Parts: sequence; structure tokens; C-alpha cells
Amino acid sequence: MTDPQPPVTPAGNTDRAPPWPAGTVVQQLVFVAERPVDLRVVCELPAPLNRRAVALPLGTRQAAELELLSIPTDSPEDAELAARLRLWVGGGATTAQMMTFQGTLLFWGTGRAAVVAPAERLAPLEAVLAELAYYEGELHDVERQLGEAWPDLEADGGPAFEFDEQSAKQQGRMGKRFRQLLGLRARLTRILPFVLTPHVYPPTLASQVSERLRERLRVRHRVEVLQVQLEVFERIYDTCAQRASDYRANRKNHLLEMVIIVLLAAQTLLVLFEVLTHAKATTTTPATTPTTPAGK
Repeated sequence: MTDPQPPVTPAGNTDRAPPWPAGTVVQQLVFVAERPVDLRVVCELPAPLNRRAVALPLGTRQAAELELLSIPTDSPEDAELAARLRLWVGGGATTAQMMTFQGTLLFWGTGRAAVVAPAERLAPLEAVLAELAYYEGELHDVERQLGEAWPDLEADGGPAFEFDEQSAKQQGRMGKRFRQLLGLRARLTRILPFVLTPHVYPPTLASQVSERLRERLRVRHRVEVLQVQLEVFERIYDTCAQRASDYRANRKNHLLEMVIIVLLAAQTLLVLFEVLTHAKATTTTPATTPTTPAGK
């Protein structure tokens, strides 16, 4: 069974741009877990990701995770078209990444991508761009959440050195942050086998485009930086957890020692009370003299 045809955005309706060349397709892509029966699947991500990039129908209000523009042509060397695509992908700025490779022209930006290639090459290139959009989105989200967590980490650095009663009141909050950190570590680990894959042999157009785009986006360097940052977070929160465990154990030991001391003191008081009571009873009892019977 063939996938449904992608929805086509009418020419001239994309950011009020001049009409695109004939055959241009603009797809609004989202990543879903279940395979839909009525939407075109652009690519499928393998386990454990289990996600599919699907093209939304025209008119839907759901926010797209990637807006993908595809232009089928056998002559992508068009300076005017390239300039328009750069502006479209960059959102009106000239910040989009551009790459030409084996008769194809690709642009990459935040939330948008464009590919100009012969019609028979478009499908695998669209799949590569959609796949990379998912990995880039995951990396960007982990980077954003870690960046927002640095102030909290600095605030939690004190309990890692000395844990006290005030720190114990914040233990639930620190535990929540640590669980969020583990979630980020799991998200990063899940995509590592795919973003750090070795070069495919024999190489294909799609595999080479994927490798070059990952190099342009500094994926390997960003992963290494995230791993180092996660190790710092984990080390500090592991230390906080150890300090909290030691604090609870010491507090229980101190409580037990106090109970033992109180019991020993109570037992000592009881013994002293019994001794004093016995001594008092002995001193207050009159001495009795034995009497001799009469006539003896």
C-alpha cells in the first residue's frame, strides 16, 4: 500500500512569497508514536525511538515540528531561487544553513527546511531532513532544560558540602530535580546510537547528506558537551543524596542514643529511689529488746 500524497500548499501562500516553481510541495510534519492510516509517513524512526514523521492535512491547527518545502527540478542551480529559499527557511533572515551536494540543494533552519532535487531523489532526502529534525529537536530541548537548571544546581551546591535541617526541608525539591535530570539523560542516551552513527558503506546520497548536515550542526560536539554537563549535575546530586542519607542515619542514631540515655537515667533514678526508701525504712524502725520470762 502506498502512502497518501503529501498536502500541497498553494503557490504564493507561504509567507506571502512569490509563487514557487511548479510541483512545489510544502508539508507540515509532526512526530507521532502510532502509524496513521490516512496521513503520509515521511520517515519512521527505529526502536527505541518508535516515532514517525507524518504530514498534517491542510487546514489543521496543530503546530508543526518541521515545515518542509520540496521542489522537484533537474537544475537546482538557480541563484534567485536559492536566495528566496534561504530567506524562507531563515524566517526572513539569512541565518539558514545551505548545502549543495550531487545536484541537490538543501537549506536548514529552525523549524524549517527546504530541498531542491530531481523528483526521484526527493523522498529519501525528505526522510533524512525529517529524521534530523527529530534528533535536533531532542538535542535542543535537552540543551534548553539543562541551561535553565544551572541556577538550581548552584543553589543546591551547598547541601552537597554540608547537609542540615534546612537542607532536609528541600530534599523533595532536590529529588524532583534529580528525577528530571535522569529523564534528560535517558532522552540523550536514546538518540545517541543514531546521531553518532559511523559512515554508511556503501554510501548513498541520503546517508552522505545526513552525515554532512550533522557535521554542519555540530551534533557530535554538542553531544559531548551535554554528556559532560550531565555528569556534573549527576555528581552534585549524587553527593546531595549521599549527604541526605548520612544525615538521616545520623539523626536516627542520635535519637536512639537519646532514648538509651533517658532509659538509663530513669533506671538509675529508680535504683536510687529504692535504695533511699530502704535506708529510710531501716532508720525509722525502733529496736526491740528481748524480755526474760518471770521466775527465771
